[in-house]
Amino acid sequence: MGSTLRTVHVGLGTIGLEILKAGARAGICEPVACADISPEIAGASLRTVAQEEELPELTVCASLEDALDAADEVGADLAVVCTGSHVEAVEEQFTAILESGLCCISTCEELVFPWLRAATAADRLDAVATANEVALLGAGVNPGFVLDLFPFTMTRVCQRIDSIHAGRFLDASRRRRQLQAKIGSGMQPDDFRELASQGKIGHVGLAESAALLADSLGWPWDDFEETIDPVIAAEPIRTDYFSVAQGEVRGQHQTLTMGDVRLELIMALGEDERDEVRVEGVPPVHAIVQGGIHGDTATAGAVINFMWPLVAAEPGVRTVTEVGLA
Repeated sequence: MGSTLRTVHVGLGTIGLEILKAGARAGICEPVACADISPEIAGASLRTVAQEEELPELTVCASLEDALDAADEVGADLAVVCTGSHVEAVEEQFTAILESGLCCISTCEELVFPWLRAATAADRLDAVATANEVALLGAGVNPGFVLDLFPFTMTRVCQRIDSIHAGRFLDASRRRRQLQAKIGSGMQPDDFRELASQGKIGHVGLAESAALLADSLGWPWDDFEETIDPVIAAEPIRTDYFSVAQGEVRGQHQTLTMGDVRLELIMALGEDERDEVRVEGVPPVHAIVQGGIHGDTATAGAVINFMWPLVAAEPGVRTVTEVGLA
């Protein structure tokens, strides 16, 4: 294995491309194969799709199987998967990659701590990874850093930890259309509440962050309470994609309590941005990141910075609090 990892990239949406380009620019990875099922992308040149001339002239495969075949011909070390939020929906992709002998890192939110909602699938994947002597990791900024790895790191100076409160407050008006739609921008509050009651709206990964944090501290993680409520516009708000009238939804407020861990997430148009961690204990720790950590850019950074540590990690399904940071 040389100084640069030879990588396979599966899913070339906004985040997938950001990770690919960031890794190539940093000299961490050399893309040798890629795949995307979108008919607008499959069959096209990677340079054209990414709009970056420095990237290798690869043809985007229409299937993971074709990408793995192409990677096998030239040799690869690791795959990056940015295709889904739920482990069971992406399990087949993970399995194929692990069976091909590649480590795998993914932005799949549930994979950050898959034993919470997908324990059976996680056990299957762990067995496959271990048998093939490779590792699988879920990484990102949220989940994967702001509400789990960051607060866990802050606790490392504490002699005693009584409770942890971590919050992320994000101005969605500065983010892409997909996120603004996801948080219910412009909806009527009652419609938002109905979707929330059906589990059709809300951030995926908050519970996984809490469970990862609790488990890393040796605390129980199998019981939690979660709420999600609309954030109502007190005055009209306009973005590049939405016009929100007074009284309509400008975002979401999600909370999760798991024993002595409390997480809070507000994603709303016009919100004052910050990330905050408060650890009550000896000594107490209070940290605020003014302006917050940019989600898309930081997700790419988190993923590429875990690439080398992952290939050196113990085989199996790993978490960001147990894989080395360098």
